[in-house]
Amino acid sequence: DPSKRARGDGGPEGDAGAGAGAPDAPTRQPKSFMTWNCNSFLGRMRKELDKKSFLRYVEDHDPDIIALQETWLPAAAPDRRGELRDDTKQYREDKALIDLVMRQKPLSRYRAFWACADIKRAGCGVLVKKDVEAPKSVTRSLVSRVKKDAHEEGRVLLLEFSSVQFLNVYAQNNGWTKESMAKRRAWDDELRRFLCHESRALDASGGAKDTSFPVVSRPRRTDGSRKPLIWTGDLNACHKEVDVSHPAFFATQKAEGKNGKAPVELPADPDDRGQPGFTVNERKRFDALVTDAKLVDAYRELHGDAEMRMTWFGHPGVTQVGKYRGRGMRLDYFFVDGGDWFRENVESCVQATDGIPVAELAERPDRAFFGSDHCAVLLRLKSG
Repeated sequence: DPSKRARGDGGPEGDAGAGAGAPDAPTRQPKSFMTWNCNSFLGRMRKELDKKSFLRYVEDHDPDIIALQETWLPAAAPDRRGELRDDTKQYREDKALIDLVMRQKPLSRYRAFWACADIKRAGCGVLVKKDVEAPKSVTRSLVSRVKKDAHEEGRVLLLEFSSVQFLNVYAQNNGWTKESMAKRRAWDDELRRFLCHESRALDASGGAKDTSFPVVSRPRRTDGSRKPLIWTGDLNACHKEVDVSHPAFFATQKAEGKNGKAPVELPADPDDRGQPGFTVNERKRFDALVTDAKLVDAYRELHGDAEMRMTWFGHPGVTQVGKYRGRGMRLDYFFVDGGDWFRENVESCVQATDGIPVAELAERPDRAFFGSDHCAVLLRLKSG
């Protein structure tokens, strides 16, 4: 929010998905994908209007894969980050609610894979249609570690299918402090190592360091080429100026003091100043990353530089963040292989906010946001 690997139904971490390899296991490859930062999956499913809006959207668009971010579902334990916590009465009730929703249509058609956080915030999930090939592997970190070292905040879910590799992330927020900015730089570096096949790593200060944990390898096909990648999620960064509603406003934002405390000191580097997700340094790293990885923004590739195509909007009625009302950022993406692969495979990419008047978007209509501050985004590949 700008204003502020473990077991799943698919089997143990790193193992083939449920039913994979069985004689009657489905082999259909995923062709349609949805991403949504739900700002608490539990919270959304507790509210009848939010739940109905989300389930109606899933029913109407019938995606093969649903990527969720900010699920806010805590992990059972540090070595069981694919399981929901259930060691207290409240957590058992929370888990029971999620299990109930997953038994209801249309979600009963999906199997769930979770990457849970050691705290209640963050976390992500991927729901895969049961009539789609089960993933060959499910990984919860971009760095090869022992199982218990899946990302502690549940920010990564990497699923491999025969046709594509699917990466769902909830990116680290840049924040306002030196510490949070260092965490964002380290996050960006880990992504670069995976996406660009680099071996270097950065320490928290941004300097090069040695690491005993190699980056997870992107698989190759039988002809030696890299398997196509679909990278989605809340990337917590705006690629270009056109990806914010009010560039001058976001470029000049600064942290405000809370509860009588002094505001956070401005960063020494002017390019680190401004709204997290829209600082010059973040956007430079973002652009260099996708350029070097030869990935394209599917939505912009199809829709050009159309303005006011935002996926996040400020809260319409919270006093503390009222200055964000009617202001939006495009934080949720589908990045895919460019060139021939894009032309031959991508059919469409749309945002749930497309076609909704800007004045209405300021109120975050439930048919596009389902109670969250982020809207859904859909990517569809060509059939055949």
